Amino acid sequence: MVVAWTLVSNPSDNYLECNGQEVDSSKYPKLYQLMHNVPDYRGVFLRGLGGNSAALGALQGDAIRNITASTYTTSPPQAASFEWGHGAFSIFDVGAQSVEPSGAYYSYIGRGLNFDASRVVPTAEENRPINKAVRYFIKAK
Repeated sequence: MVVAWTLVSNPSDNYLECNGQEVDSSKYPKLYQLMHNVPDYRGVFLRGLGGNSAALGALQGDAIRNITASTYTTSPPQAASFEWGHGAFSIFDVGAQSVEPSGAYYSYIGRGLNFDASRVVPTAEENRPINKAVRYFIKAK
């Protein structure tokens, strides 16, 4: 049984912290038969198995649902227009018309601005922090 404990002190000598430590076969022979090391749950939250969880005991990375958007201008870019994209933003040209302002040629009608969160963060079909899938059990005698 894995229990959540909210105090700095350990509950008793009958519990081992889930930090990947080796199980003492002489002190905990039944537990040692099941596993030679306790699971390492530091820095992750435990998640019930099923739905979008990873396989039992597998570490699943953090992710958010993807966020996308776009916009565009209908005139050639000026100094303050969309000229470059950074991070989640990217720029694209709209159309194929040539324009000649001040002797310069442009081979587009406008310029667009895309927003795509997956360019800078992991994305998935759900919002989630780093997690591990587990099965919850209640101790029965």
